[in-house]
Amino acid sequence: MADVDPDTLLEWLQMGQGDERDMQLIALEQLCMLLLMSDNVDRCFETCPPRTFLPALCKIFLDESAPDNVLEVTARAITYYLDVSAECTRRIVGVDGAIKALCNRLVVVELNNRTSRDLAEQCVKVLELICTRESGAVFEAGGLNCVLTFIRDSGHLVHKDTLHSAMAVVSRLCGKMEPQDSSLEICVESLSSLLKHEDHQVSDGALRCFASLADRFTRRGVDPAPLAKHGLTEELLSRMAAAGGTASGPSSACKPGRSSTGAPTATADSKLSNQVSTIVSLLSTLCRGSPVVTHDLLRSELPDSIESALQGDERCVLDTMRLVDLLLVLLFEGRKALPKSSAGSTGRIPGLRRLDSTGERSHRQLIDCIRSKDTDALIDAIDTGAFEVNFMDDVGQTLLNWASAFGTQEMVEFLCERGADVNRGQRSSSLHYAACFGRPQVAKTLLRHGANPDLRDEDGKTPLDKARERGHSEVVAILQSPGDWMCPVNKGDEKKKKDANKDEEESNEPKGDPEMAPIYLKRLLPVFAQTFQQTMLPSIRKASLALIRKMIHFCSEALLKEVCDSDVGHNLPTVLVEITATVLDQEDDDDGHLLALQIIRDLVDKGGDLFLDQLARLGVISKVSTLAGPSSDDENEEESKPEKEDEPQEDAKELQQGKPYHWRDWSIIRGRDCLYIWSDAAALELSNGSNGWFRFILDGKLATMYSSGSPEGGSDSSESRSEFLEKLQRARSQVKPSTTSQPILSAPGPSKLTVGNWSLTCLKEGEIAIHNSDGQQATILKEDLPGFVFESNRGTKHSFTAETSLG
Repeated sequence: MADVDPDTLLEWLQMGQGDERDMQLIALEQLCMLLLMSDNVDRCFETCPPRTFLPALCKIFLDESAPDNVLEVTARAITYYLDVSAECTRRIVGVDGAIKALCNRLVVVELNNRTSRDLAEQCVKVLELICTRESGAVFEAGGLNCVLTFIRDSGHLVHKDTLHSAMAVVSRLCGKMEPQDSSLEICVESLSSLLKHEDHQVSDGALRCFASLADRFTRRGVDPAPLAKHGLTEELLSRMAAAGGTASGPSSACKPGRSSTGAPTATADSKLSNQVSTIVSLLSTLCRGSPVVTHDLLRSELPDSIESALQGDERCVLDTMRLVDLLLVLLFEGRKALPKSSAGSTGRIPGLRRLDSTGERSHRQLIDCIRSKDTDALIDAIDTGAFEVNFMDDVGQTLLNWASAFGTQEMVEFLCERGADVNRGQRSSSLHYAACFGRPQVAKTLLRHGANPDLRDEDGKTPLDKARERGHSEVVAILQSPGDWMCPVNKGDEKKKKDANKDEEESNEPKGDPEMAPIYLKRLLPVFAQTFQQTMLPSIRKASLALIRKMIHFCSEALLKEVCDSDVGHNLPTVLVEITATVLDQEDDDDGHLLALQIIRDLVDKGGDLFLDQLARLGVISKVSTLAGPSSDDENEEESKPEKEDEPQEDAKELQQGKPYHWRDWSIIRGRDCLYIWSDAAALELSNGSNGWFRFILDGKLATMYSSGSPEGGSDSSESRSEFLEKLQRARSQVKPSTTSQPILSAPGPSKLTVGNWSLTCLKEGEIAIHNSDGQQATILKEDLPGFVFESNRGTKHSFTAETSLG
């Protein structure tokens, strides 16, 4: 076989008339054996180069008279080429009509003919390999509907591997579908039927395809109602209910956040439970984008599905609560309350731009500035017009994408305020980057400016999925209840009420859904009160408490009384007060205490007679008094006492070893060879002999700052962090426990404290500067900044702001 002459082989491949067809088939078989059995790919490609052989193979597919057995071997040979090198894809795409010919073979397949079936299966494998690099070419050739038709009509007669490969092709191609495509309705109808397919991989793939399509609609600002024409929402509700276990409803003995231990029929489907995140995101996207879908969904079996899903595992329950969080806004506030991105997809936003060499250099420099936290450089670039605020580079990333991943909080706020589209980004949205890099404050800012928490990235994942994968618990908690940041309750209530009334008068439309809002509140308030009491999982308790808080806030006085008088809520006053008492008993839970106090306030305002006795009986009033602190009489009595302890201490004139010092919230200790300065946000280690560099810990990471203003994190490891903290603790241990900390530089003035090569001065109120004698750089600590500002030796400023506590 190794002696085959390549030129002869290529000549035989190009035959195709009469007896020559047999020679063509022999050549194809020999080529397949050569590709399959070769132990040296490079030599094989030299012998049968893709640049000549692949076009010849593709032309066989363009031959309408070619029999199925020849085409099947041809498809196999193409598959071998693609298996070896993905670069071969572009050569196939370069042959006009080749992709379309492959797709058409799926339409004309004769399943009762073994050869025809084998050909179709081989064509699916070829399309799957092509889609990894050139899915757009397959989509343009009509591949989506061809493959969907093949799965729907012939999927039960082909091998499972082929079926799953075909579904992988569909998943990739759905990302290319646009809302205005003429084939959309056929695609939606086929996918809707596949949702009920007996093969779980196919039905799950169809679900992900719908999520991808919904994402396309959202990014284009188009109503996604066409996606729900063929029973999508009904199927989603059915899966959501099944994920929680049985359809037995609220009487089930299964506790929220745990698996049921009852009969086998009450056991949650673990696969469905894992799908709930996709189901909830898809339902949320449909509700955000379509008033019609929202109207119909609220009048469906949705409450039953919610109750059933609340019997699932922890993730299932939390995802369900995320959907309820959005529904409460739509029910009581209406979709006008949902924040909108400051720039829409239909606006005049620059697309991907290929820069010239000068532009590329400027762009790289701006990205370097973002990475090095140089906020001033970014502001200058936007203000001078060097870059538009929605500039997108040639890989589809915006300035806000970069800032959300690597920049400062100030950068993100500046870009958002200047009109940056928070949902823009070809690969991922800015919220994806904030979630991926664990930046909770950035995530909150993006949500406040209209970031959509249900958008999907190029891998089909939401920001919540990315945060969960990376283990960023703070970001997960934020994205679990995004409505807290998108539509915060209780902030500017009076102004919101006035604005809402004004909007209502102008539009003559009621706010929210006044028909269904009371129905859902009557149904869900007792359910979530019960959910809180039945679980011991902190995450579920926190989420359910937030929902109870919102429902009571939205509830009118008459409606609250009606709920409490109903059969379901007859003991609701006792349950709600017990919940507040439980939360107030938890120490170090400031967020929980705030929610409980807000609930108590609303209960007293809206149903005082109904709740006051219960609040007193369960000791809630005394708990609130304890939290409030001493009474005004006690305070006056304390004020009348001599204030010996409050006499101001004099500022230290020098920093000595073994003594503690402080400036505002920063603590200072001089070690044997270093000066340590730390707060809840950051810790700095200033080596006595340094020429300007220093080490610091921020957001749990150790880095070294150099005079240029670019920190290097190469030394960050658990061992290095431990060594840093051990040295700091050793310096602290030299201080006697009874020693009182002495202030330094309390007011602006000429005083200077020197330790080694470092000097500390205070020239502005609420700010101290740390200079090094060997350099021009300065480190600035500010009273209200959880971190520090670094002024490099080039005069640039870099802000380092902590998003997590130092601990």
